[in-house]
Amino acid sequence: MRVLADAWERAGIRRGTAPAAPAVMPTGFAELDRCLDGGGWPVGVLTELRIGRVGIGEMRLLLPVLAALGREGRLIWVAPPYRPCAPALAAHDIVLDHLVIVRPRTHKEALWAVSQGLSSPAVGAVVSWFADIREQEFRALQRQAAEGGRWSFCFLPRELAPKPSRLRLLLEPASRGVRVTLARKAGRPVAPLIVTL
Repeated sequence: MRVLADAWERAGIRRGTAPAAPAVMPTGFAELDRCLDGGGWPVGVLTELRIGRVGIGEMRLLLPVLAALGREGRLIWVAPPYRPCAPALAAHDIVLDHLVIVRPRTHKEALWAVSQGLSSPAVGAVVSWFADIREQEFRALQRQAAEGGRWSFCFLPRELAPKPSRLRLLLEPASRGVRVTLARKAGRPVAPLIVTL
């Protein structure tokens, strides 16, 4: 090995390091960034988003980060509850050629699709929707998000028992936006804030 290193040095070739991936990605909403540890969505974390019903603006909360991550890699959406509107996504700078929609037939297939997305270096972010998920399944996806260093967002019904999340957001409709209540790993809630959309 030393001979090879000496040869590289004589040739003027130096070893470098790849730039480190950012630990967080800004949300695109300053008021939300101020409340999140590190100032944005954390990488390697399965962020849990709890909603009472779909269509309250929950996806608009993710569009800025998905637009940024989709320029570099694939965006995998597993089991979205509605058909995405391509013109609306394009208007928010989502690269449609990088968006992969997975419509699994079973819960097991949904878990498999999320797992594959979290372990692929070609994927920028995974967004999933589950009507229910067992704690051990959630923990397994969390491990894969951490090991793969991916941004991952999981929408769950508000009434499910809490999962062991590092970051949980409770989302409710609000005039001109979404009311967000943060619950961190230790479960300490943060005062709700309104994110204007």
